[in-house]
Amino acid sequence: MRLWKFSLRFNILWEANGEGGQTDGQGKNILGKENMERVLVTGANGFIGSNVCAYFLERSYEVYGLVRETSDLHFLEGLPVKLIRGDLTRAASISFPSGLDFIIHAASLVSDTLPRDVIERNIFDTTRNLIEAVEERGIRLKRFVHISTSLVLGYKALNISEERPGRSARHLAYTRAKEMTEAFLFAHHRKTGFPVVILRPADVFGPNDRTSSLRVLDAIERGWPAIAGSGNRIFGYCYVANLASVCHLVCQMRGTDGSAYTVTNGQDVTWREFLGMFQVALDKKQRIYVPVVFAYALALCMQLLHAVIPSFDALLTYYRISRVANNSSYDITRTINELGYQPDHDIEAQTRSIVAWYLREKASGYVDAVLRVKRRIGR
Repeated sequence: MRLWKFSLRFNILWEANGEGGQTDGQGKNILGKENMERVLVTGANGFIGSNVCAYFLERSYEVYGLVRETSDLHFLEGLPVKLIRGDLTRAASISFPSGLDFIIHAASLVSDTLPRDVIERNIFDTTRNLIEAVEERGIRLKRFVHISTSLVLGYKALNISEERPGRSARHLAYTRAKEMTEAFLFAHHRKTGFPVVILRPADVFGPNDRTSSLRVLDAIERGWPAIAGSGNRIFGYCYVANLASVCHLVCQMRGTDGSAYTVTNGQDVTWREFLGMFQVALDKKQRIYVPVVFAYALALCMQLLHAVIPSFDALLTYYRISRVANNSSYDITRTINELGYQPDHDIEAQTRSIVAWYLREKASGYVDAVLRVKRRIGR
């Protein structure tokens, strides 16, 4: 499957370097592009990782993908990604390519239900292991881009930023692990000058999203009510191609080391608008609207069942319902001003591309295979 054949609309600001070194108008130099710069993407077989790989390949980078021996490589089929087999829990054994310029660290466990020790081991520990392995090999990177989450800034508020944080999401082990990882990276940068940039995407959707989009679209096709309550709450929608474009921008901009940037589409989108586009594309009408109170009660029952029967797949959790029952949006002014970020706002084209991907995967049998695995492991 060739991701560049999808109807993805990538908008990217690119300026070539002159002899004197141009700036972006804000005092930050734009790195001169060398032929075939080398980038390693961790978690390359996943949702974000595979889209980042495709984005950098389209821009003539030599792309390496770090995957486990047991990884499902479906999303990398047809992409000329040079695979490196390795496990970040044992990063010292990874064979890194020579002349590596950038690392996009997209590998991460994403869960609001797994135990703290499991989550920390697969977020904080793996990031620390990766950096230790890079430094032990003497690899001099131009940039290390870490994909974090906007939840470190909080949620349940509008225009959230570092200066105006939202309500804390630290009740989630996932958020705490991301906070720990960011603190480690910032401290390491201050101590050693390690060239790290942290990206904080909000709710990321796009092709290859088998965690959220696939399950939502499957539920809509089965007649489940996708919109709880009025659906008029705003959320921090981020199309995956926009996130990939910011990964590229921070790799090419000087003066970004030690910084963190929030990434969304930069537009107010409600759950009703977004999920409604899915329903229209699938020719489905929602006839029953579940009150939020009932959705919370159902989520609690599902979580209790999951606690007793771990293999039970709790589609709803208290946290997930709280996301659709409250407004959450993020201020990306700094990302726009400092990086020249120009997000693609064509949400209708974006949702169509997600549905088109889903229907192709369903026709191939991949959707059913993914859902069988999720039901078996209860995630």
